[in-house]
Amino acid sequence: MSQYDNTNSGTFFVNDRKEKPNHPDYSGKINVEGKEYYLKGWKKTAKSGTNFLSLALNPVDAAPSGSSSEPKAASAPTNDNTPF
Repeated sequence: MSQYDNTNSGTFFVNDRKEKPNHPDYSGKINVEGKEYYLKGWKKTAKSGTNFLSLALNPVDAAPSGSSSEPKAASAPTNDNTPF
């Protein structure tokens, strides 16, 4: 049996762990052109009264919020006897 190709597809589930109003109503994963993303969705209502979903994507391999994936530069040792 051949392996399923999930390129350009994903899954979206009701977020049963929602604790605050700003947490997404739906969450899941999606593959876009071979790259994996976390998918989040919020139920919203437009001023016209039309219901819609607002979506956001975050790369799966991205560093968590508040941290940097860039290595920090090492600081040079300080020495008061340096002639320059």
